[in-house]
Amino acid sequence: MKKVLKNLLPIIARPILSKLHKYKDMHKGETCYLIGDGSSIKWFDLSLFKDAIAIPCGFIPFHRQFHELNTPYLILAEPFYFYPTDITTGESKKLIRNRIQKIYRKEVIDKYSNKEFFINLSNYPSLRRNNITYLYKDNYDERLSNNYLSKRIEIDSGSLRISISMAIYMGFKNISLIGFDYTHVPSRSLHWYEKGPGKFVPQPDYQKDFFEIAKDFSDITTITLDGASDYINSITYKNYTGHDPIYHENYELVDEKYLNALSSWPGYNIF
Repeated sequence: MKKVLKNLLPIIARPILSKLHKYKDMHKGETCYLIGDGSSIKWFDLSLFKDAIAIPCGFIPFHRQFHELNTPYLILAEPFYFYPTDITTGESKKLIRNRIQKIYRKEVIDKYSNKEFFINLSNYPSLRRNNITYLYKDNYDERLSNNYLSKRIEIDSGSLRISISMAIYMGFKNISLIGFDYTHVPSRSLHWYEKGPGKFVPQPDYQKDFFEIAKDFSDITTITLDGASDYINSITYKNYTGHDPIYHENYELVDEKYLNALSSWPGYNIF
């Protein structure tokens, strides 16, 4: 029954999901930055990435330099995120009040009504705005060929796949990844808004199968702090920008009210 309902949902929600179609190839041949939440962001001056469209894929709107980026689109595609309560991941699951979504809703989605937000369809009952385009698994566009990315591999498992697939759908030919640290060798864990420089954690064969297909559609490069990458092109921050990376702690990058909200999430090391 659960499988049947999942298959019926895209049909029932077709009028909602079809809003996505207007973005097909809207930026054909252009360049964009996809910005994740990796700890390498702590060393980067985001003002050096305003020469092309930037698409944040997490909590970059809380960053003090967010306003210096060219961000007509934002992605926060976590399922069931915009509800008053949430269940934590990991072995010890807990039901908690989600203070982060509340402040993101007010301080980002409502504040920037001129920007378009790509949000998981599961949030539709609790979050409806004119500046939201809902996503659900495949792109559900009849114009897509059988050889298209989403026909060949799952695209909705994690922010990296979702953001890259959206950039490809929108026609971007050159995609630069910033703050997707699991694509770096060596790779770091933790987030830029957490305390400390992160920890080196090996990620062997990270997204190898996905990248091998995605590269058929766009040129993908990851901008690293000081390393390389296994399955996509890479360039260091210094070589790309001409500037030395300079470390900043989270309290230098994020206003205290946002740090307080982020600290409410179990597992985030904020203070």
